[in-house]
Amino acid sequence: MMNSTNEIVDQIRQFLSNWQVLTDIEDRYVYSFEKIYSKAAYPLPDIVVRINRPEDSIKFSEWIKDQDLTLITRNLRGSWTENDHKKVTILLDDIVRPEMSRISEDPKNFRYLFKHRMNKNAHSIYNNISMAIHFMMSEESLSTCLQRDVWGGYCTITPSYKGIETWSSKGRFLLIRGLTRRDLNLSQKVIDVIYACSKCGNCFGECFEQVDFHKAITQIRQIIAEKKLAPEVFQATARNITTTGDPAATSIEKRFAWLKKVSDMKLSDKPDILYWAGCMVSYRTPKSAFAFYNILKKYQADFTVLKKNEGCCGYVLFSSGLWKEAKKNAKTIIEKIDKLGIKQLITPCSGCYYTFTKLFPEIADIHLPCEILHSSQFIENKLKSEQFSLKPINSRITYHDPCSLGRHCGVYDPPRNILKMIPNLKITEMDLNRSQARCCGGGGGLWNYNHQISLEAASTRLYEDFLPLNTDILTTACPLCQMNFRITAKRLSIPLKVNDITEVIDSVLIRTPEKH
Repeated sequence: MMNSTNEIVDQIRQFLSNWQVLTDIEDRYVYSFEKIYSKAAYPLPDIVVRINRPEDSIKFSEWIKDQDLTLITRNLRGSWTENDHKKVTILLDDIVRPEMSRISEDPKNFRYLFKHRMNKNAHSIYNNISMAIHFMMSEESLSTCLQRDVWGGYCTITPSYKGIETWSSKGRFLLIRGLTRRDLNLSQKVIDVIYACSKCGNCFGECFEQVDFHKAITQIRQIIAEKKLAPEVFQATARNITTTGDPAATSIEKRFAWLKKVSDMKLSDKPDILYWAGCMVSYRTPKSAFAFYNILKKYQADFTVLKKNEGCCGYVLFSSGLWKEAKKNAKTIIEKIDKLGIKQLITPCSGCYYTFTKLFPEIADIHLPCEILHSSQFIENKLKSEQFSLKPINSRITYHDPCSLGRHCGVYDPPRNILKMIPNLKITEMDLNRSQARCCGGGGGLWNYNHQISLEAASTRLYEDFLPLNTDILTTACPLCQMNFRITAKRLSIPLKVNDITEVIDSVLIRTPEKH
């Protein structure tokens, strides 16, 4: 008599770990999109077994010899027989997940098609992400997916889940498809998978290579939030921003503690520039906040800061799907800025820059009444247009591209250009840089939702990309990246000096011309 599915699962779990034996409908649905399943007559697998070690493969091979069941491997070609439909079906996933070094930036034809379709429509993230979902759910994209014997995708956080496909870019793609087609219910597991994502924009795959998939994740999160099902950590974050102006509800007094170091606080009554420090920079990397303040003073910039009235840009609200709260917060910020009559808003926070330049206009349909610059752009403009003096640094440095500043906003050159102007400084690029820079794992609300995964992603970036360079300093332009790298290095006892690019420049900028 053939054993039941539960009995078979119990047998397998005697020699494999529980996480390796998958029976949830969400896992089975994701794994059913293999070439062997391209015909509707084929049922979902009853069990998925994930193996990523040779010793486990040997154990499984020995066990299955005596079993009366149907085994499918992910690269199997062939067809089913009528008898196979009557047996318990196991799909074996022993595929090695692709590494970033194997991924090429060569664009696919459909990527151009996608961009072309997006450009013909209204330029808003809401419309674009709706189109992203529509395009990915199209028969064209799905057909491409089904024709692949093995998925060729990459995802920042999949290694933290042992390479299980459900927790990959493909897995999210198919779960979104299942939700939109009502093949799946909005279960807690689906919510977990959707929020276990850094939204780095570095999703690669043979089916949808770099088609702004992170924007589709954003809209699905918004749908989840509308149903009042957003994880409690983000709902608490929204309440904190409303009551204290900080996602973590840290006291206002601590926010601008770095200003106590300023001995000659003289802010303009009618400023041209608003220095927006941002809550992450003020609370988590105050040295960066103070460094950019010094830079503005050295350049005799006509600026002010909002101090206790600054608040939060709302990035985490947009990212987590809490758009109603994000729009309300954005309107409050606009009211503050309108009163100042400024010409420029400058921030050293890449998350704030991304929020103001992309998320405000494209999701909230709100435009700041001024030019928005990242601190690296401001510094580059000043170094190019005015006489200056930079002290030499006899060090080796490498720059990490934040996802929010790089892939999401296309700002790659200003940070590099200002580093190149420093005498004697030797700059070495990590192999994975610019649009292919490996994510630190902190963005997209992932640090709030599961900071352990964020730390694991950061450790991969450090071990695989930074340490082999044997450089002295890791610099970046994002407070979250900086914080994540520092915490990770401390936990792993990695000798690491990480600075924001504003700190580097402040340490060498020694003269600017007088105003006339």
